[in-house]
Amino acid sequence: MNKAERQLIQLVKTGNEEAFRKLFYLYSDRFFTWAYRITQSVSAAEDIVQDFFVRYWEKRETLVFNPSFAAYAYRSIYNSSLNYIRDHERFIYGFELTIDLKDSDVEDEDLQELQTILMKAINELPERCKKIFVMATLENKKYTEVADLMGISVNTVKVQVSKAYRILKEKIG
Repeated sequence: MNKAERQLIQLVKTGNEEAFRKLFYLYSDRFFTWAYRITQSVSAAEDIVQDFFVRYWEKRETLVFNPSFAAYAYRSIYNSSLNYIRDHERFIYGFELTIDLKDSDVEDEDLQELQTILMKAINELPERCKKIFVMATLENKKYTEVADLMGISVNTVKVQVSKAYRILKEKIG
């Protein structure tokens, strides 16, 4: 988190609407792109970003950003986007983690923080679950291929991937 960002956040904490506006304009396009890439819906992405900023304003005095505002925001928007997909029955297995994190609107510092948080959570998965999850999502193997390589059923692969997503969501927030 750079000095200017820290100053804006401190001003927002005191209720400074101009600082809030600046923070919104500084990040809203990046956050929209992130939400859109997950939901594939312009209106949903706009709503998710707007809801994030409304919640931020309402809780501005008590929120603590670890490691940074951007990392907190990306994680929050990610979770809201997953909730949107779940609630609208548009879930596609493996979609969450196969999103191209090399988005030009995501800064390297933010990307590094997100990847660190995500990889730490993946490494804490139960060993068998982690192996299946990594093969199916990060290595982009088909469920049938994972099942053949592991000597298990395709349904077991689906169950383990689903379990991994649930655990990751609990750990990441």
